[in-house]
Amino acid sequence: AAAPPVSPPPAGAQAAAPGARRPRQPRGEARGDQILGAAARLIAQSGTAAVSIHAVAREARTSIGSMYHFFADRECLLLALAERHRGHLRRINEEIAQTPAATWRQWSAHAAVAALVTPFIDHLRRHPDFLPLMHGRMHSQDDADFIRGIRRMLQARLPHASAQQHDRYAAVIHAMTAGGMHVGYERDPGQQDLYLEEIPRALAAYLALIETEANGGASGGSAASASAAVAATAA
Repeated sequence: AAAPPVSPPPAGAQAAAPGARRPRQPRGEARGDQILGAAARLIAQSGTAAVSIHAVAREARTSIGSMYHFFADRECLLLALAERHRGHLRRINEEIAQTPAATWRQWSAHAAVAALVTPFIDHLRRHPDFLPLMHGRMHSQDDADFIRGIRRMLQARLPHASAQQHDRYAAVIHAMTAGGMHVGYERDPGQQDLYLEEIPRALAAYLALIETEANGGASGGSAASASAAVAATAA
């Protein structure tokens, strides 16, 4: 079974970034969203270097005065856009946290990984500005929320593993996910879809392997079982 789709937070739900004015009226919220959307399009096309108050005003078809009404400067605009993304990530993490332990246990390794990372991958695909903008801007809290979700999944699927093992496995899964996406973007941004497709396969293979080891070790005959689990997951 697939995880339920994550709905976006309501307009204006995210906290205002420093130097950004929080709109009080629906019309103001719509104008602020229009400006942020224009900045996101410029970033997706040409990176953050393309963002300036004047360039975003042209893209949003709004006045310079309107721009400064909402954002004190370029950096405040970028921070507001980053905070909007964080609002989405927080909502994804909250919904993943509601997955019952019994559901985590009944899923295959492939399905468990899909439930864990597909909402984030979908967000990246819907928002091609995310990696250019958030590369180097992620907060430790963003990582901590995701790692907690990984640990909950592991505690459900590996109930006899120690807390130290859960922490180790969660750290590796986080590094494979976040590191793979950001390193892939750094080295070859044009191949983002390749990384988004292959990272879940690698995660599922890793999860299948550690679960096979936990259920009897990977020596002798168990090694063949682990290899078979990895092959089946990657197929």
